[in-house]
Amino acid sequence: MFRRLALLPIVALIPGASFAQPAVQAVYNAANYRTAGLPASGIAQGSIFSVYSGNLPYNCNQAFSFPVPSQMCGVSLTVTVNGTSVAPLLLGVYYGYWINAILPSLTPAGNGTITVTYNNQTSAPFPIQVVSAAFGAFTATSAGIGQASVTDANYNLNTIIHPLHPGDIGILWGTGLGPVTSSDAALPPFGNIGSPTLYVGNTALTTTPGLLYAGRSGSWPGLDQINFTVPQGVSGCAVPIAVEVGGAVGNVATIAVAPVGQNTCTDSVMGQTLVNKLAAGDNVNFGYIRLESRVATIAGQSGAGTSNNGDFAYATFSQYTPQTAFSVNYGVSAGYCVAIPYSIGLISDFSPAQLDAGGGLSIQGPLNSPGPLVPTFGLPDYYYLFLGNAGKFLYSDFHYTVAGTGGANIDPFSATELTSNITAQFSGILPNTQIPRTSDLTVQWTYPLRPSLPNALVTIGGFSYSSDLTLSASFQCTAPAGAQEFTIPAWILSTMPPTGTQTSGSLTYPVGEIWIGEYNAPTPFTATGLDGGVITDVFFQGAFVYYQ
Repeated sequence: MFRRLALLPIVALIPGASFAQPAVQAVYNAANYRTAGLPASGIAQGSIFSVYSGNLPYNCNQAFSFPVPSQMCGVSLTVTVNGTSVAPLLLGVYYGYWINAILPSLTPAGNGTITVTYNNQTSAPFPIQVVSAAFGAFTATSAGIGQASVTDANYNLNTIIHPLHPGDIGILWGTGLGPVTSSDAALPPFGNIGSPTLYVGNTALTTTPGLLYAGRSGSWPGLDQINFTVPQGVSGCAVPIAVEVGGAVGNVATIAVAPVGQNTCTDSVMGQTLVNKLAAGDNVNFGYIRLESRVATIAGQSGAGTSNNGDFAYATFSQYTPQTAFSVNYGVSAGYCVAIPYSIGLISDFSPAQLDAGGGLSIQGPLNSPGPLVPTFGLPDYYYLFLGNAGKFLYSDFHYTVAGTGGANIDPFSATELTSNITAQFSGILPNTQIPRTSDLTVQWTYPLRPSLPNALVTIGGFSYSSDLTLSASFQCTAPAGAQEFTIPAWILSTMPPTGTQTSGSLTYPVGEIWIGEYNAPTPFTATGLDGGVITDVFFQGAFVYYQ
């Protein structure tokens, strides 16, 4: 889980800059932060991008006016491609290490270098790939995932308590559609750019009346907007939205869509009571606990063997307000898929207000406790514990209790879960299966229907790493368990890197997986300091495979 600062923070100049030589550490699309080397990770001509450096003035920007400058507080950038050098236009320098800038549209496409200069000291060249188009969608969390920065036609932010409806006009905000012919230092021209495909749910929009406009915002250079009509049949608190341009799909975010006549979406894991409380203008304190076991089959020299690659426990405790309802993010709605950086995982809490439940949460089950869940990533509300893979801790049909001794915001509590049966299993997906990243993938599974869970859902997921483990991405889909079949769209699979290999002893295996699991029905728990909480579990089964 990650939190990122806003795209263009308004801050005052603070004196006291360092005079050491700056050094470029990373370059990203300012909206989606795609790691260099992943699909759609190039920096598009005319787009807004971010440079992570060091030894820069702490905070420096201008009151936004035109022309946009190429130098600010002694800081400048130079991009050189095929012998041609250009000066990006600076939007701001923040916190001593972060620069936001616009890459001029006239920058040549190709592999080149970027340097940062501050107080006449220039960094070593850092590689940059310039492309004609690579779209990144801004997100309300400023993390490149979760709720997309989508507004309605009146510029109200889309959230679970302000959903769009089929037939409504939405506006997606991002950067990277492509270059313009006029100066990027001035107000951009109005007009469509390129031929993007907008995916909303499972619908691809390319022309009117679905895709209405795709070009510069008209209010600021580098900032793009895509106006679209929400397709019929789309519904859910977390419906995927993404853009394909230049043959590559950027980040996959979500929007909230409700049936016509409803004022909120209805499938949030928070439950309708708490969603309605947010919609009524109240704050909501919510706790989420999940136990997770993942077992994958790996192909050995003499056939297939089983590898338990992880039992985990997670917990988050968050305060949401009507103004931060965009940060409620617990997966994807039924019938859809999202793609996310694998390092973030399948649970993310982006609430600005974090709730302290204590220094650690105990977990008890049929075996000895493996140790407490402890706050992770430096956040007091996000607890994590790797329960190990040498010896399993989580088993089906046992009671597990997660308890807290209390913290600054939440009093002592106890939440008990009876774990689910391990039922859903893939049919026909074997270890070392080759899965094309450019084609739809229809998966099938066996599942004994249970009258007690007529609306049960399965979660299908996977990840892919490069051989050197520097590139990774994952996907998550949710589908009705009883359907026993689901198609993962090619545009989702295309966001992952080709799968590499790792070697253990004499065994070489792919560092890619696909799995399926059924989430148990959430069990509510209560605690003073919370308006509600749930504990759930999931047992994933799958195989090590190649995404190619």
